[in-house]
Amino acid sequence: MQWEYKVVNSKIKAKGFIITEPDVNGFENSLNELGRQNWELVSCSIPSASAWGGSHIQAVLKRPR
Repeated sequence: MQWEYKVVNSKIKAKGFIITEPDVNGFENSLNELGRQNWELVSCSIPSASAWGGSHIQAVLKRPR
């Protein structure tokens, strides 16, 4: 079986200088919409971190071609 892949990024909003949290509602809504399009979540990571609000969560999804 052949797969096609999609990478989705969601920003992490900063709360002060150190504590960060994901934009859960927007990220969840994006993943749910992609799920309806038959995309399956393969992995989720935080590839970069910055206390200044530049961080993001990266999700990798796949679906059959």
